[in-house]
Amino acid sequence: MFDSPSNTLSEAECVAVFDRLFPQGFAGSDVLAELAPGGWERSPLLAVYHPSAEQLYQETVRVHENFLSLRRADDNRPFPPEPTREEVVAEYQAKPVEAEREVRELVGLCLWDVFSNNHEVTDPDGRVVDLGSFRASGGFLADYLNQRLGEHEYDYISFYMGTIWVSQRADLTPVYEFIFRRLQRCGLDWVYHFPRLQLVDMRPLTETLKSQDEPEWAGYSPEAALAKEQEDRERDQQLAEMRASLDEAHREAIEEALKNPPPEVIQAYQNIYGRWPQGWPPTP
Repeated sequence: MFDSPSNTLSEAECVAVFDRLFPQGFAGSDVLAELAPGGWERSPLLAVYHPSAEQLYQETVRVHENFLSLRRADDNRPFPPEPTREEVVAEYQAKPVEAEREVRELVGLCLWDVFSNNHEVTDPDGRVVDLGSFRASGGFLADYLNQRLGEHEYDYISFYMGTIWVSQRADLTPVYEFIFRRLQRCGLDWVYHFPRLQLVDMRPLTETLKSQDEPEWAGYSPEAALAKEQEDRERDQQLAEMRASLDEAHREAIEEALKNPPPEVIQAYQNIYGRWPQGWPPTP
């Protein structure tokens, strides 16, 4: 899973870092005492796994609105009706509290937000505690927990994309503070990267793979070569326009972000380290 250049920790070193951060696991008595000193059942964080009927209704409406926003302009089908509060409340069922599991999984989700999502955790030598891609980071957290639990309970999807689906249910600042407090104790730091979409031109890879299958001269045609040159020019122009559009969207997203309070994870870092992380505030 790991391809470790000199500026990143090996997988074994990453595991050692997590052992130092969580000597009693993600939901040990020390974690529970720090995150929910009054008991998990009375913690505001309980709402992450036990949202109220009203919270579920608001979430359902947001999902419905997001779904409609993705419809094509020429889609003439009738809009599906917006879910009603009565429908959501009628289906609402409270679930029993599983404190240890819920704390363990919430810590795992917030760890993905910190260690993945294009951000970087660095050691005192500047080396990155690199858990890999978005998916690989979820896999690392799952494998780490499975090993600690002695059973195969999680896979990468358990933590993939972190708290994206539950972040609006509760203020997660205390969880991020808890993580940063432990990072700081271990001499680790954090670099923030504002989210950004990138376009990757796959043509060089495709052409390399194709050249491995047949010699360059095989099937050569001047007409086909000219047509390909024209196609490449058009494709280059399309990519340039799309990248310009993404750059503009990135600038607009930064401008909008700076109008609002910092994200919870940013504010949590400032609360613990006493300064903003490298990368905040973002610039175009």
